[in-house]
Amino acid sequence: MPLPIIRLGFVLLAFLLVFRPGELSAERIAAVLSQQTSPYQEALKGFQQFLQHLKEPLELEVYNLQGDADQGPAMLAQIKKNRPGLLFALGLQATELVTQGTRETPIVVGLMVKTDSLKKYPHVTGVSLEHSLDAQFKWLQLILPEARNIGVVYNRAENQGLVEAAAKEAVRFGLRLEAHEVPSLTDLPAALNQVVKKADVLWGLPDKVALTSQTAKHILLHSFQNDVPFIGLSWAWTKAGALYSLDYDYYDLGQQCGEMALKILNKIPVRTIPLATPRKVIYTLNLKVAEKMKINFSENIIKGAANVYR
Repeated sequence: MPLPIIRLGFVLLAFLLVFRPGELSAERIAAVLSQQTSPYQEALKGFQQFLQHLKEPLELEVYNLQGDADQGPAMLAQIKKNRPGLLFALGLQATELVTQGTRETPIVVGLMVKTDSLKKYPHVTGVSLEHSLDAQFKWLQLILPEARNIGVVYNRAENQGLVEAAAKEAVRFGLRLEAHEVPSLTDLPAALNQVVKKADVLWGLPDKVALTSQTAKHILLHSFQNDVPFIGLSWAWTKAGALYSLDYDYYDLGQQCGEMALKILNKIPVRTIPLATPRKVIYTLNLKVAEKMKINFSENIIKGAANVYR
């Protein structure tokens, strides 16, 4: 079966008041997608359209794994044969494929929930699917201004460093983190029972033990029964029963990756371009949950939501 490759040729226009690129020779970029879903297509569109601001023609080759990791070896061989000057990887499968398959070609990644593992690669940068602690606490104070104590359950092996950083950052906002460790799945009920006694809100962290598809129903039910609102990870969590969730503008995230790619094409060393968090935040609200918990949102908060579930 032929590899799913799309060649997109476009003539790129002069622009860039911010970056002021120098003269670039014709470049080839290989974009590798883990899936075909809307977030991937939106991120790719943002990346592609940002790079239309270059002065020289640029060829973009799009490879799509479509969720099938078995295609990876043949796809990687084709990519290496075409010798692109830069790789753009979207999602975990695509990122693992290109980071493990090459040590020389610069790589920009996107749609990765956690990017800590990428810090060991000097030729890799990108934008994670993690909002900064600063952004999360600012939005918490905007949406729930009376909340002071933030409850969180977590597994030490995965999130100890993040929880410690969050505890310090919370103090800066006049908040307090009530964190309870969950060594194993069987410890979750007891941890939740303890945390809701002191928390004004439960904060969801990506966690392979404490917060998974297996534990979601239990956590949301606990939140609902104890009138302690839960902050979800995405619109799907809000729809399922979280009070609100911060989410992502995937098109803008692609543009943000495009800015990184442009710097690399202008010969800025990848190691000097740090991994980043999304610069744009959108959010969703669940008004049914708010009504049950007697939480009143301002009109501006409701109007500013990307989606409202009633």
